[in-house]
Amino acid sequence: MVKIKQLPEDFVVREIFEKQPHREGWKTEDEAYIWCDLTKRNYDLFRALKFLSRRLGVSPKRFGYAGTKDKRAVTTQKISVWNVPLERLQAVRLKDIELSNFEEARERITLGDLKANEFEITVRDIEEREKKAIEHNLEKINKKGFINLFGEQRFGNRNNTHLVGREILRGNLKEAVWMYLAGEGDNDEEINAFRKQLRESGDVKEALKNCPRVLRNELIMLNHLVHEPSDYAGALRRLPKKMRTMLVHAYQSYLWNEMARACDEATIPLVGIDTNFSKYTTARKMREIMDNEGVKSADFKIDSMPELSCEGAERERIAVAEKMQWNFASDELNAGKIKCILRFAIPKGSYATVLIDEVFA
Repeated sequence: MVKIKQLPEDFVVREIFEKQPHREGWKTEDEAYIWCDLTKRNYDLFRALKFLSRRLGVSPKRFGYAGTKDKRAVTTQKISVWNVPLERLQAVRLKDIELSNFEEARERITLGDLKANEFEITVRDIEEREKKAIEHNLEKINKKGFINLFGEQRFGNRNNTHLVGREILRGNLKEAVWMYLAGEGDNDEEINAFRKQLRESGDVKEALKNCPRVLRNELIMLNHLVHEPSDYAGALRRLPKKMRTMLVHAYQSYLWNEMARACDEATIPLVGIDTNFSKYTTARKMREIMDNEGVKSADFKIDSMPELSCEGAERERIAVAEKMQWNFASDELNAGKIKCILRFAIPKGSYATVLIDEVFA
């Protein structure tokens, strides 16, 4: 099996960011932002911003960004910082975190402001005999694009977040809570053992004592259930709203992936309250997928948690990779193997790991 991200430098990402900062009409410090490039190595975005906020002595809420990026990688993205003097930002020195290309602006950078992402990805441990098939896949994607599936990043670190979201949609809040607390899917042995014990015992008081400290959300939920054993809606509401929303969006994305694999449409619905399946030529297949899942579009109006209700949208089924180039070379990290160095740009919201999976499947 090929190796991706054997080194952080094997996965290099740079935002294509075309939005220009507004500088005219400066009025108050409330509009005083600095835009700059954040380059990080082997950091997820939120951990990097936490370190920056500590170094600067400010709240992480002062930072704005257009999108999150991979952790095990070298990434460069545009961020905004509110009401921090330029000289303090220029003086920041942190290992594997760098700020550069500073600009004054009067607005925050927000999610979606970027246009696309450029990648340089080195895939290693390839057998020489696999090269021809890989080249065929690369040429096919270069001409026709690839199915624009949501990547694993959309579903978090565990493989059951979409299942938690499905139970929320179905109104099964007890099942959703227990799936979140005790479901399988972690890579860490200690955490897996904790969840297994909770599944078997059902004892939330004992679980609260034994819960690994890194599971902060679980600790908060367990503490709530100790005091309010039947209040599953309350336990879920102890999660940050962004986390709760992510659970529902993960299931929305899972449904989209299932439909995109099964239905040959130019656009596929991100199912929500107002989704009208009759407009699609493959509506019958889409409804069949929904029936098999035991959900309806109306379920995205979540009466038990109205704040998580979702309207529908659409997403292009095929993503096109621009400026696609590749070359093969000897793999210096894996004796007797070759590596493929692949360069391309894809639109925001598309996943490089999905393209890689299709090339090296």
